[in-house]
Amino acid sequence: MSQAETLKTLKIKTAGLKRTHKEASMYEKERDREQAKVDKLKADNADAHDVKQAENVLNESAMMIPESKKRLEAVYNDLRSFVAENSKDIQDDSEDMVATKEVLAAVEETFKA
Repeated sequence: MSQAETLKTLKIKTAGLKRTHKEASMYEKERDREQAKVDKLKADNADAHDVKQAENVLNESAMMIPESKKRLEAVYNDLRSFVAENSKDIQDDSEDMVATKEVLAAVEETFKA
């Protein structure tokens, strides 16, 4: 693979990881938002049907989190492998590599949390 192709692939994989990371965090935010709605409905003694509907939405949101985390981990591992295999073709201080390292670090922080 030429250096230009390597950099292009690096950009694509980095963008994919960034998008997948954002998606996973959006699902978690949605779950938190839906949990707050359920809690508010319960605190306000809302109609049982409304509470049940809100709980169903909450459960659907929560079900997406494990799958999105699996995808995030797969994309993360793919990018790390690609960087390791092609490190000799990519300058460490290049703009693309710096961006890749930032995204990798952000995802690693997510895994720690």
